[in-house]
Amino acid sequence: MSDPTPDRPFADEPTEVLQAALGLAAAHAAQAARFRPVQPGDELPAVADLFRSELQHRGEL
Repeated sequence: MSDPTPDRPFADEPTEVLQAALGLAAAHAAQAARFRPVQPGDELPAVADLFRSELQHRGEL
């Protein structure tokens, strides 16, 4: 595994963990949207972008 850098803070996490975390973030956002209107750019928690970015870097997304 590689060393985490500021632009890849989850580089050492297993792919399965990142996929699960992204799934949980998406489920949380969907549940939260039931109780309040979704604002533009507010569909997923900000950390989900980091999960997605790392998975894209690995070619897993």
